[in-house]
Amino acid sequence: MPPPQDHASQATSNFDQVDCVFCAGREGEVTLKRPKFVVRRCPQCAVMWCDPLRFSDAFNPDDEAAYIETPDALDGENEDRVAILTHAAPPATHPKVLEVGCMHGDFLLRAAKEGYEGRGLDLSQTAVDHAAKVSPGLVSYGTLDAHVPDASVNVVAAFNVIEHMDAPHEFLSHARRVLRPGGILILETPRQESIYHHVMFGRGRVFANKRAVDIGIYPGTHIFKFGNRAWRRILADRKFEVTSSRGKSTPLSQLFAKRRPSFVERAAIVSFGLLAKMTRLENRLILTARRTP
Repeated sequence: MPPPQDHASQATSNFDQVDCVFCAGREGEVTLKRPKFVVRRCPQCAVMWCDPLRFSDAFNPDDEAAYIETPDALDGENEDRVAILTHAAPPATHPKVLEVGCMHGDFLLRAAKEGYEGRGLDLSQTAVDHAAKVSPGLVSYGTLDAHVPDASVNVVAAFNVIEHMDAPHEFLSHARRVLRPGGILILETPRQESIYHHVMFGRGRVFANKRAVDIGIYPGTHIFKFGNRAWRRILADRKFEVTSSRGKSTPLSQLFAKRRPSFVERAAIVSFGLLAKMTRLENRLILTARRTP
């Protein structure tokens, strides 16, 4: 977790974000107050974010060990993602794939078996080094920025990445720029409509003064939270047409590896997971969108 800071230092932080980054000049409404930050929601596109966005410049990489410890879950997730890829963007017409925040490149390796030519970018040097041992040159250090040429790829994919960014609107601008006409954007993010989201925000309201209570969104880590309504508005404004979207649940083995929950917490997570599947209100959303002219 980010180091604690007092309220005064936050008030003068360079990371304060009152307005929605997607809807210029639209001030976000405070929907939840926490001891060290507030959660804002845009009245226009409905996206949520932390204010401040972060407490320092420190980069907080994802827990790579949790993925290494759960290879079966990761294989299952990537099998599902590649099925979505082949349906939305067949390799015969969309051969070049760029994955941002690809970690060790497992999705790209599986996609290569289906005939895709992939490359990955990640901001964790340990992830890049690990990938180099398996497939040299597959993953490079970096992110989607001006260094990636215009109209150079057919697919841009980012799984559970964009919610960690300070400037996700810039990422989408670059995604449109680097995609060829008719290119496909694949995104996976936490989901506002999920049961998990409502439970976590309910905890935040009940335990408003308890700093340690996790609400599923926090400066410097999970900074933004999207949902069906938010994505459709945000992507339409940037000339993307959503072609598919559905909910999905984080594999329990990954959740347990990351959180190390107690027995009671495990039972609660399993119960909520079953309820989410029954109601189709899973904690994540995966969607595909086509770049329009």
